[in-house]
Amino acid sequence: MSIVNCQFFLAILFVLLGNGSVALAQFSLVETEAAMAIGSGADAQGAKAATKEVPGALKGGPIDKLAQQNAERNAGIEGDAAAPSGAENPPMEGEAAPEAPAASAAPTERNVMQTGWWGPGGYFSTIKLLLLVFTFLFWVQATGWMNADLERLKKANREGANFLNFALFAFLAPPLFFAVFFWAVFPVLFLASFVNCMVYIVVRNAKLPPHEKVLTAEHIEFCYASLMNRIGVKVKVKKRKVYEVGAPIDLEATGKNLTEQILQGRLVLARNQPGYNDFRQHLFDALETNATHLMLDFTPQQTTVKHQVDGVWLSLPPIPRVIEKGRTKDAMEEMLEAAKMLAGANPVDRRSRQVGTFLAVIRKKTKYDVEFLSQGTQTGEAVMIQFVAKKVPFKSLDELGMRPELQTKFREHINAERGLFVACAPSGQGLRSSMDVFCRNCDRFTRDVVNIEDVQSSSEVIENVVLVKYDSAKGETPMTVLPDVIFKEPHALIVKDMARRDVLEYCLPEVDNPRLFFTMTRAKDGVEAIFQFLGTKVPPQDLLSRMTGTISQRLVRKLCSECKEPYQPTQQLMQQLGIKPDQVKELFRVRTPLADPYQEKKRGVCENCSGIGYKGRTALFELIHMTDDIRAFIAANPDPVAIRQMIIKSGQTGFFYEGVRLLMQGDTTVEELSRVMKM
Repeated sequence: MSIVNCQFFLAILFVLLGNGSVALAQFSLVETEAAMAIGSGADAQGAKAATKEVPGALKGGPIDKLAQQNAERNAGIEGDAAAPSGAENPPMEGEAAPEAPAASAAPTERNVMQTGWWGPGGYFSTIKLLLLVFTFLFWVQATGWMNADLERLKKANREGANFLNFALFAFLAPPLFFAVFFWAVFPVLFLASFVNCMVYIVVRNAKLPPHEKVLTAEHIEFCYASLMNRIGVKVKVKKRKVYEVGAPIDLEATGKNLTEQILQGRLVLARNQPGYNDFRQHLFDALETNATHLMLDFTPQQTTVKHQVDGVWLSLPPIPRVIEKGRTKDAMEEMLEAAKMLAGANPVDRRSRQVGTFLAVIRKKTKYDVEFLSQGTQTGEAVMIQFVAKKVPFKSLDELGMRPELQTKFREHINAERGLFVACAPSGQGLRSSMDVFCRNCDRFTRDVVNIEDVQSSSEVIENVVLVKYDSAKGETPMTVLPDVIFKEPHALIVKDMARRDVLEYCLPEVDNPRLFFTMTRAKDGVEAIFQFLGTKVPPQDLLSRMTGTISQRLVRKLCSECKEPYQPTQQLMQQLGIKPDQVKELFRVRTPLADPYQEKKRGVCENCSGIGYKGRTALFELIHMTDDIRAFIAANPDPVAIRQMIIKSGQTGFFYEGVRLLMQGDTTVEELSRVMKM
């Protein structure tokens, strides 16, 4: 039964209860007045007069007849009581008449209660009825609006919320008709309907952009103006600018070596385009799903939209290329032109490779550097947009997912007195963010630490780490600034672009001074990173003797904590993973769809992960500690596969061990671990 039908049924029930309560109150009023007439010694005429006060709506009915019979019976009792006194002892001339019987002589079984519900007054109060009707109508409108709002927002808990809204009022309203103290029960009923609605509004507003929030100052002003305009009173409302409505995201033009006037001109041109707000909405939708990339593939028939969330591409429903009446271009093409103007690209050029940047600020607080890339294709044009958070989301090794035992070994390397230590990861595996966390965990307070990096790359400013930059756009390299930095005798240097022969030939002898060098490179694991440095053609003995180790990472998606489900793995799978039967009883996987489509639709999409099954990522780490045996083996056997096997035999754990640990903890799935290990 729908919420509207439930409310209609409850309304009829309230009417019936209300009519019964009014009739009961009127009958009680008749009985009470008749009893008061008897108790006060009134004569039969007074008792009959009481019956005349029966409300006109009830005359001729059962209550009217019952009241008349009661009055006549009471009059008869009074007449019988007076007759014997006159017959047996008539008063003599000059004697006073005997006193009438006391009121207590009336039969005790006919005494009527004169307190509580049955007492007089207050049961025909217009104010109370109006308050009840107002509260009921408010509840009907509020629950109807909440139901429609939940359906519009496609919330999975709509039916549960509807039941709660209905039950709070339905279970509290009936007792109000039989309550002795109206003012003790009515506030509870009012709060049940009012507070529930207010709590829902507060919760929904916190998750929606400003233009969709209700009961805000702007919303109230708009509702007031709309109401006044309907009744003929013109009220002006402050009209928001086009780029101020829509998604809560602000865009700013950026670019190196550009004046403020040029950047402001780009922003103004983009804002004046009809597709500007559509572009903002697409950016906001991507960032709301924690996407790091947004891809748009334009073809003559449709536009394909994809989000890269946690390293995996997710396809959205394609958008048909439809030109609306009165326009010369479809909405997606207008959106692309606005994006190109903001990024400083040529909106007319649909074939050349064009790049640009701009800044996105979501909800006035979180900032992203946005990198724009467009390239013509055989079927149209493709656009790639990457979001780079201005602030690193991780602060500690624990947040990265490094276990405590591994943290201890890692700190021994980055806080060593001398050596060359290398961090590596495949492209898109969070190495840039991890490097900032690594630098925070090195000893920056008892040593002089210098960070040398390119101006074109962004790095977080870290306390007690001196930042020295060079500009690769001008042909500069780390060697441009290294001699001056080394002259100041720092204890540790972070040189992110060090896999170059000239840099290595200059820095390797400095390791013996003693001095520590910490660098990074793009490689799938530590063994591949070692061969990248050997590929610079520096003498292998000079490199291997000074390299102390490597740390590599890969990001693995974490299961959604709200919708993951356990299952019993097979013995064969447990043997392949190297898990003993007594170590774990169950593993976890993504929630499987229900066989019944109706039940699956009723269950709805998980709000925590938007139905993806995964939420967030954590890192798998592989730390290689360079021993003399490993150095000798690498020098004698330049085979990456053999070197990896030798490192595992030496007792050093790798990615697989760290992944199985996450499986046993219920943090990821076998499928996700298999995907990551194939990188």
